[in-house]
Amino acid sequence: MYMSNSKSQISCLQCIIKRTLWLDYVSITLVALLLLVLPCAARAELIDRIVAAVNYDVITWSDLEQAVRFNAALSGGSRDGKGLRTETLEGLINRQLLIQEAGRLRFVEVSAQDISAEDEKLRKRFGSDKEFSDFLTGLDITRRQLDRMLGERLLAERFVEKKIGIFVRVSREESQSYYDAHPSEFKGKRFEDVQRQIMALLYQDKFRRQVEQYLAELRGKADVRINS
Repeated sequence: MYMSNSKSQISCLQCIIKRTLWLDYVSITLVALLLLVLPCAARAELIDRIVAAVNYDVITWSDLEQAVRFNAALSGGSRDGKGLRTETLEGLINRQLLIQEAGRLRFVEVSAQDISAEDEKLRKRFGSDKEFSDFLTGLDITRRQLDRMLGERLLAERFVEKKIGIFVRVSREESQSYYDAHPSEFKGKRFEDVQRQIMALLYQDKFRRQVEQYLAELRGKADVRINS
């Protein structure tokens, strides 16, 4: 019995990906995958130095700094500055690799309505429209820049769902083996009572490892340069 392309699987996958958006939740690997970051052309009016190049796209110092401020604000300032900057740069690079690959394969797309829905989800994190506007103003991000950022994030998310997520499977036997090997985690609970919980846990682990492998493959074929 395998975990099919069911609502619980998609929900689990979306949870994994959504959690990568906010740094107070996630590991460095998935932070590096899908951080909310500004488009590389967002501050093209500045004469800027290049901090990294991903094939034909460049990442500037101001792109990186603005992305760091954005992620720091969303995480409540709980992350180490140097570590956050490193993770954010990795996020910019990996996101750009995914966007380029999504553009090449062209089996996912994002509509204006999709972007509006993502904008609304983010806005609901704030107490009022004014708080949301003040947040963007404080980070020097326009609504147009935000919409482009959210659109690119959603494109990368959908690409990963279709490229990797729907092919991840967890068998009943794998779940049973985990249950038998970790009795202290499930004291007094039957396997049938925790099977879905275990399958979700194993699914997350498999998905994470496959994403890491896929990113490593993309990066191995790409021309990625980082200026120290």
